[in-house]
Amino acid sequence: MPMRDAARAACLSRAILRSWRCHPNLTFNEDALGLNDNACETDFTSKVDHILKNHSGIGVKRFKLSVNCKLDNCDYVDSWLQFAITPGIEEITVMLSGNKPQFNFPCSLFSDKIAYSIRCLELGNCAFHPTIELGPLRNLKRLHLSCVRISGDELACLLSNSFVLEQLELKYCKKIVSLKMPCVLQRLNCLNVLECKRVQVIESKAPNLSSFSFSGNKVKLSLVESSQVKNLYMCSSNIICYARSDLPSIVPNVETLAVASHCEV
Repeated sequence: MPMRDAARAACLSRAILRSWRCHPNLTFNEDALGLNDNACETDFTSKVDHILKNHSGIGVKRFKLSVNCKLDNCDYVDSWLQFAITPGIEEITVMLSGNKPQFNFPCSLFSDKIAYSIRCLELGNCAFHPTIELGPLRNLKRLHLSCVRISGDELACLLSNSFVLEQLELKYCKKIVSLKMPCVLQRLNCLNVLECKRVQVIESKAPNLSSFSFSGNKVKLSLVESSQVKNLYMCSSNIICYARSDLPSIVPNVETLAVASHCEV
């Protein structure tokens, strides 16, 4: 049922109204809220606030927040997360706008019960500083970070406690210099490292990595213990020569290879 029709029906039906108050999937973006591209911060925040005030806060499984307008006050996001992130939540997506990450994702919200239930975490344009106190994310399968301020040590701390992680994607994460996949990531099969400009070393000891994508400046690449890599994509300057001379020994079992090079003759 389209959202507008569902909203009208909710006004007439107490049963539907009750179901909205316990709806497990909360998706907030301009499209879902019926806002146009010129919507301001007040338009967005007032609608989200109104919806959450009418929600029970019980049984949320998926919380997805995608904001195109610039939020000058990030306290709104903090309060929405405190409301939605409760035991049993499985997917959290927070994609914010702006040139600089202003919002600091609150790791303190991850209690033991919440950390146990999370399966997917996607963050964009914010700061994320996990520490050893966070504890293991035992069921986290997918982690996507885009324009996120996180150091290599902080990411390593998170990965070392994410035993069932299957997909990791890093885009425009400018603080990471060294990226190392520990051997505890037995289920990691897909790794994408895209335009993380300061990365100098990528090392993987994940034994079942099968797909690897990279774009950015040339890095020191070690996939010796990830010999199962079948699909490889690399985009960098002068990558053709490197692909011919070094990749055969790094990924001996590759089946699909795509390379894109800049300024190379």
